[in-house]
Amino acid sequence: MKLSGKEYALLSYFVENYDQVLSKEQITIRIWGYDTDVEYNNEEVYISFLRKKLKFIGTDTVIETVRGVKYRLRGKNNETV
Repeated sequence: MKLSGKEYALLSYFVENYDQVLSKEQITIRIWGYDTDVEYNNEEVYISFLRKKLKFIGTDTVIETVRGVKYRLRGKNNETV
């Protein structure tokens, strides 16, 4: 699967924190930096790209939305990666 630099960084961050809930703020700081001026929905766009690519390759791993402002990478049936 071909990933852009930001997609790769984002997926790596999710894998490093598998099954842990990550806030939008944590993701933004880690991927774009503390003093970033990126648009608020940038991470939503990149997460959408990753979700589509994960679905395309047929993996059982998904990026879940947790109460609208947080995300978690996990298996569809809660299995480990």
